Parts: sequence; C-alpha cells; structure tokens
Amino acid sequence: MKFPETEMQFYRYEAVVYASMSSDDGDYGYSSAFRNSPKLVLHTYNLHKETPKGYWIGSGFYAPDMLRGYSRWVSKTALKRYAYPTKEEALNNYIKRTEKRIKILKTNLWDCEYGLKLAKTLEKTQKEFGIEK
Repeated sequence: MKFPETEMQFYRYEAVVYASMSSDDGDYGYSSAFRNSPKLVLHTYNLHKETPKGYWIGSGFYAPDMLRGYSRWVSKTALKRYAYPTKEEALNNYIKRTEKRIKILKTNLWDCEYGLKLAKTLEKTQKEFGIEK
C-alpha cells in the first residue's frame, strides 16, 4: 500500500532521555548512576487537512475515519503551537518552552528546599523543648 505524499510538513523538537540497564536483574528503570544524556529529537508531522483557521497534522497518512484519533489541530495564527511549518520556528519554540520549564522547575525546587528547611527547624525546636510530636 502506497501512502499519499503531502507537500507540507510540520516540526517539533523534544529532548528525550532513554532508559538504560540499571541493575543486575535486568530492570530497565531509571538510575542516576547509569543516566544517559538527553538527545534532541526532531519529530516530523504530515499535513492531513487544511481548514480556514488551521491545520490537522499527524504522523503517517491521512484517513478520514481516524482524523481525530491520530491527528492534532494546529492554529494558523496562534503564537504558541504544537508544531511549526519550519525547523527554525520549531527550534525557537523548543528553546522558549525549555527556558520557561527551567524557570518553573527552579521555583518548585526553591519551594521544596525552603519547606524542608522549615520542617527541619520545627523538628529541631520540638526536640530542644521536649515537645511531643
């Protein structure tokens, strides 16, 4: 079966970390001792259908009965999109997404560290004054 060719494609970059062998028992789980570096992966999506307001995109070929199950809708005018018509726009979007994600994660890390500091201070105070827990 030959799949129809589409002239327009869309792109999205993502960082992927693949699991590696982490123990002698063959468990392929995450282990910091065996952590691999992330790889930057470029996903390519085909144009399935164009509408006045956007595009239906997806991997593989277009099948009308599977449009919503295997396709994503991308706006023509939105500032943030799932995928972009050029690799340059997709890379720029990945950089912006990742910078925002790092900012959010740093804030979450600070909240956790501060909460832990408060908990240890409370624990120390309770021990000093013999307060029951």
